[in-house]
Amino acid sequence: MPQDNALRTKHRRSLINFVGGALLLAAALLCALLVAVQSTELQGWYAYYQAQLSQLEYSIVELRNVWIILLIVLLLYAVKSLLPLFPVSLMCVITAAVLPMYLCFAVNIVGIMIWISIKYLDGKQRGGGSLRKLLALNNDVQSLFERDGKGNPWLLFLFRVVPTFPVNSVSKIYGAMGFDYFDFVLISLLGFLPKLISYIFIGSNAFNPLSTAFLVPSIIIFALSGILMLGINHGLSNSQKKEYPSD
Repeated sequence: MPQDNALRTKHRRSLINFVGGALLLAAALLCALLVAVQSTELQGWYAYYQAQLSQLEYSIVELRNVWIILLIVLLLYAVKSLLPLFPVSLMCVITAAVLPMYLCFAVNIVGIMIWISIKYLDGKQRGGGSLRKLLALNNDVQSLFERDGKGNPWLLFLFRVVPTFPVNSVSKIYGAMGFDYFDFVLISLLGFLPKLISYIFIGSNAFNPLSTAFLVPSIIIFALSGILMLGINHGLSNSQKKEYPSD
């Protein structure tokens, strides 16, 4: 059984390393694109398409109803706690494309609070689910995650910073551990903040996808995600080696 668990963990580590590497590669490609778009030829080619995108942006702005958009966004965040079918990045980008930046920031903050609170309360009522069972397979990882039994606040912040880490599972297990709710919300929002700001900048410039304001936040997100995924994977790998040392 320990060997089976170690084999499955090895496969998961390989997959995470692959995803982390792919994210870093995407960041490098976007850096190359950022340099390339400075050329006069490419800017001349892009000018025509940018005019078409600007016209599309104007058409969307003319049709929008702010209050309906706000209501739909908050409902989607509530649904996301039950059916995580769409990423928060998409929510932020879409709202930033059709709402003023300050309003986009506010509605996404409220939406994120609703989203993580529902899963936190679910974990508090019904337990941590499969993730907590998985943690029980490795004493070192479980100790790092649970700390004094109430949850590690620094690890919570780190998980919120990493865009690809499952938000619902983390919220649920911290609720199950009885982590202080207000600290949970505050730390989560602080961890989400860099991503949220980057997504909003991307969305605000969604109709100008070759602009520096669009490409630079995208590069930061991809690079940060890749580095953090590889770093966390490396740390968990070291813990796993201590738990299941090779012969």
